[in-house]
Formats: sequence, C-alpha cells, structure tokens
Amino acid sequence: MSVTREEMYAQVWAEPMLVVAAKFKVSSSFMARVCTRLNVPRPPRGYWAELKAGHPPHRPALPPARRGDELLWQCDGGYR
Repeated sequence: MSVTREEMYAQVWAEPMLVVAAKFKVSSSFMARVCTRLNVPRPPRGYWAELKAGHPPHRPALPPARRGDELLWQCDGGYR
C-alpha cells in the first residue's frame, strides 16, 4: 500500500496518531517518523483534548514539498 504526503496529512489530522498507525499496522512512533520524512506536520500534544473540549486548535497547512522530501510512503504492513 502506498500513501501520498497529502493523504498522510489528511489522515493524521483526522484521527489520533495511534489510530492512524494501527490502520497501517505500525507503531505510532514509526508513523511519526514517516510524517517527518514526508514533511507532514502532526497535531501537537493536547490537540485532540482541545478539539473534544470544543476549542478548535490551530491546524497548519501542508507545506510545499522541499527538495529531497519523500512524496510517497510505501507501507509493507509490518510493525517497527
């Protein structure tokens, strides 16, 4: 399964990292490293609690890809 950086951005801002990581059968720390490689910003600590409390926190836009950024992540489905 392959995921573009745009798809990854949409997923990590739609659900907590633990949930997204479980879909790909990887750990949340591995998923965070994938986001770093793809230059995808992640929700900060407390984001989901603020959202649940009715205070929509700031959501940064997906930055343009930089030279050398990966544009696609190929998931093999194994835990790391």
